[in-house]
Amino acid sequence: MRKRLFITFLLLLAFTWASASNRILTGLFYGANHVRATLTIAKGSYDMMSGDQAIFTIKNGETADITASGGKVNVFYKGKNYAGYSKVTFRQAETSEFRIQPAGQKANSRIYQQNLIALSYSGRLQMVNEQDIENYVAGVIEAESGSGQELEYYKVQAVISRTYALNNLNRHSGEGFQICDATHCQVFHGKPRKELKAAIAAEATIGIVIVDQNINLITAAFHSNCGGHTVNAENVWLKPTSYLIGKPDTFCLKMPHSNWEKTITRNHWLDYLQSKRFPVTDQTEEGMSFYSGEKEVFYADSTFKIPMRVIREDLKLRSAFFNIQSIGDSVTFIGQGFGHGVGLCQEGAMQMARRGTKFEDIIHYYYTDVHLMPKDMIWFFQE
Repeated sequence: MRKRLFITFLLLLAFTWASASNRILTGLFYGANHVRATLTIAKGSYDMMSGDQAIFTIKNGETADITASGGKVNVFYKGKNYAGYSKVTFRQAETSEFRIQPAGQKANSRIYQQNLIALSYSGRLQMVNEQDIENYVAGVIEAESGSGQELEYYKVQAVISRTYALNNLNRHSGEGFQICDATHCQVFHGKPRKELKAAIAAEATIGIVIVDQNINLITAAFHSNCGGHTVNAENVWLKPTSYLIGKPDTFCLKMPHSNWEKTITRNHWLDYLQSKRFPVTDQTEEGMSFYSGEKEVFYADSTFKIPMRVIREDLKLRSAFFNIQSIGDSVTFIGQGFGHGVGLCQEGAMQMARRGTKFEDIIHYYYTDVHLMPKDMIWFFQE
């Protein structure tokens, strides 16, 4: 108890100890194969750099075309082609912002802050946003949570998003950046455009992260809606984790993603079972029972099972928390929740925030035996 109180006290020092110079490299448009894009300066100005050499300055309202060809990056600006670079950096000369529009993609209104790196990777143009991590966190808050939520909830999202990012900085190290902007990592759409509280929440929690009992950054798993009960990590990822323990959650009930249904044909369902070598008979549905706590489906004599998480992935269901109803030629999955169900339930946390619960208490509710502390003090407690 004393240790937790002491660590809680240290949150008051977060504003002093957290470093504003920490940068993160985010790969933009992850999964796309663009070879050309148009850069537009939305605010301020940028110097195009090759190493330490400034090539030209591009100003507010001006554009430049960037292409990748033959393993090199080329930039066309004001009628002149600057060709043959392994990598170029558009470095802000002041507080600056930019837009980037990949060729062939619908109009993109996203605004990015600070610097842009362009490089050629595997025959495509890879664009990377280099910025302060707190700017990144603010963008993730809006992209992952939407607008119109309580500030206290956005503080929760800020802390778990910051923790996730810092714990996954090597996830894309071989591709020229650290973390991507898609669901593979965390969704990031640049500077918040609709929710001003996103930036406020990032600043209000600056530098704060979640650590386990060994003072290591946790895997800050979260999902949309748990359907009334979160699950243990081993139910989804097979390996148990001390702080990812399932618990009842009535806060997310009657929320937008609490319940769902999906209907497929009976033949589709039986063909799927056969593909899993499940023994299919005319009484198959009658002989199956469902154990929501274990997230597994058992045959009548319990000699065969299919994990419900596998069914969820294969049939693209919203969650692994469901029952099956077979009527005539149709099979309907009647489910609860949206997502893998591990860690923090976003809609439950939103409801807790609406009821006045502080962000620290929401985090402690969903993650077991964890601590909050400024990231720059982790070394102190580890030693």
